Amino acid sequence: MSINAFKHNIPDKTFAKLNTEGEFTRLAVSPGIINKHYTPLQFQKIAEVIGENGAIKYSASYSILLSVPTIEVPRMRQELEEAGLYIAQQGHIVSMKACDFCDGDKMEAAMITEELYERLEGTEVPKRLRVNMNGCASACYNAVYDEIGLVYQKDSFDVYLGAVPMGRHAQAGELFAKKVPVQFIEQLLQAIIAGYQAYARQDEPFHKYYHRTKSADYWERLIQ
Repeated sequence: MSINAFKHNIPDKTFAKLNTEGEFTRLAVSPGIINKHYTPLQFQKIAEVIGENGAIKYSASYSILLSVPTIEVPRMRQELEEAGLYIAQQGHIVSMKACDFCDGDKMEAAMITEELYERLEGTEVPKRLRVNMNGCASACYNAVYDEIGLVYQKDSFDVYLGAVPMGRHAQAGELFAKKVPVQFIEQLLQAIIAGYQAYARQDEPFHKYYHRTKSADYWERLIQ
């Protein structure tokens, strides 16, 4: 037991340590947006691609972080994607997350999730913006603790905005709109994102932008 306890469990390789020896890039890898199950062959491929030079770390965002030599990224991406793995885009973009829809037992919102992913993922914004979709009222993947949280129930979504996802001031988002029909959810999200693009300050996180501007008429008009 003691071999894995606290001070005896400090990693030899971290992203920061590796970058003192050369240029490394971090890839966030998962089985998919909804699927959370890796296959043994996928784990084998991850280990094979990383080899002795890189590092593997699990994260709190439903993915495994791979630290790989930057010069090898194109080849490694191709090999990982050929194994059926999804590699998240990086940068100041809209980034979609989703629950596992009860391991596929509650798929009512799966189609709209895929449509939103195709239309929103990768959109450039002032600061990385996480949109978290949960497929039922249980919201067990903590949608309300991401910048934009969507909770599906009965052909509609409750929309939460302004969560502070980390730090000593961390807090859940506020219920912004209740029971938004499925057919209008993309329009609402596009309008929210467009407002963020237009009115946010440089590098301003979404939660700061929302709390700074939420008394503006702009927000009222979105839900009329």
